[in-house]
Amino acid sequence: MSHKDKQKVWVKFIIFTLVVGGIVAVFSVMSDHLPLVTSMTTPELMVSYVAIMLNSLPGWFIMAMVVGYVFGTRTRQAACFGSLYIVSSITMYFVIGHFYNDQPDSVVWGLKDILYTFITWYGASVVGGIIGGIVGFLFTKKPFVLVTLPAGLLLQLFLNGTRGWSDILGMAQSVTYCLIIISVFIYFFRLKTLKNKKVKHFA
Repeated sequence: MSHKDKQKVWVKFIIFTLVVGGIVAVFSVMSDHLPLVTSMTTPELMVSYVAIMLNSLPGWFIMAMVVGYVFGTRTRQAACFGSLYIVSSITMYFVIGHFYNDQPDSVVWGLKDILYTFITWYGASVVGGIIGGIVGFLFTKKPFVLVTLPAGLLLQLFLNGTRGWSDILGMAQSVTYCLIIISVFIYFFRLKTLKNKKVKHFA
């Protein structure tokens, strides 16, 4: 890849991060300030569903996969793009969320709180972005890496527990996770079936 082509990839990545990452950040902030489900209208429920899906660990991981798939030309680059996207989105999430902060202005975070937030949020973002970017990049070459997605979704369902089925939004999110898991295994089954057909054809 020439230097000019690399510049084009970076420009497209930056635009994607600002636009898509910004949208994800806005919806993520919205999901932190949702009204009671019982008081929502149907359109509000639909928007809230999108918001909670995007503002979830699986949602952020899937977006990193998309970045790695679309912009990665090699493993290291995909990991870099994935982590940069997540860190940028998290930063926009913090900035936008600041204007929706319910805490009074007199509340000031201490150094310990800031360090804890930095280590947990940004540390997890970098790790998740790297893994997601690599998985997205390797997907076309080694589809089996997609197994990380249902594994993560099962973990999320376990962590949510009964709370994930306590209201209509939680149920919608949990059902979506289950459908994604089933879809991935159907995809694996189809791959295996096609592979067996090819083997029989050349046998």
